[in-house]
Amino acid sequence: MLGLLLLAGACTGETGATEPVATATHALLRVDRSAHVGAESEATGVAFAGVVRVPVLADPELLLRLSGKGPTLPAPGQCVTASHERDAMPTGDLGRAEFLDAGDVLLGTSDVQTLLAPRAFPILPAEPLSGVVYTSRDRASAPLPGGASYLLKTTGSDQLPSLELRVQAPEELRDVTVAGSPFDGLLGLDGNGEVAIGWRPGDARDLVYVEVSGATAGSLGLCAFHDAEGRGALPRGLFGATGQGSLALHRLREVAADVPALDGAEVRFDFALTAEVSFR
Repeated sequence: MLGLLLLAGACTGETGATEPVATATHALLRVDRSAHVGAESEATGVAFAGVVRVPVLADPELLLRLSGKGPTLPAPGQCVTASHERDAMPTGDLGRAEFLDAGDVLLGTSDVQTLLAPRAFPILPAEPLSGVVYTSRDRASAPLPGGASYLLKTTGSDQLPSLELRVQAPEELRDVTVAGSPFDGLLGLDGNGEVAIGWRPGDARDLVYVEVSGATAGSLGLCAFHDAEGRGALPRGLFGATGQGSLALHRLREVAADVPALDGAEVRFDFALTAEVSFR
């Protein structure tokens, strides 16, 4: 389920010998929560963590986004139609990444941590990607709450010392309205004009993005907004959506953090709230 993008590889001199490449080591953490309107107590959650050594010119935040197959977002206040080509992993840019053994990896709130499961990184054909990453053992959301202070701890190994990363998760979306009506009462949606979206405003560093999907066509388009504004609008026509489909609002937080002994850490929280909708 994971795909990774690196923007730099080993350099080769005129003699054909491989020259040393400067590398950087980053901790990566992604936490996803997903709930359906009216069934928030049945939310699901998944976490992904890893410590990766990459060439210094590689973009670790982009690598983390692609590891969870997150969509490429437009600028805040803009909308784009879905494009599989835009979101696809450019395999020509893949290079060498080494995911390091971090020992036992625990994730949770400051009081209670859950042991993540080590997974052998899936080897892609003809690409020298290797190592181990760590993921949730199930899809339970209770260990991955919104609005909590998270602690990622590792016991270390021969490759890495023990590490600690602390980061604050955003709140879950609340008070969502669509076309002036509560999200939990939304049945049908008319796309003859712009559709107003509202929510309880969040942190200024976060984004809210809205994805329109068809029952059979999948993602049709999405729009991004500044979370702190608490409102936005979907375009007239709703990307051509007709019949049954869904509308999903995501609160997104991406932060860079400092971790002793590493060059940095990249964290991504994505909390989604979805409703089944009849488009007309």
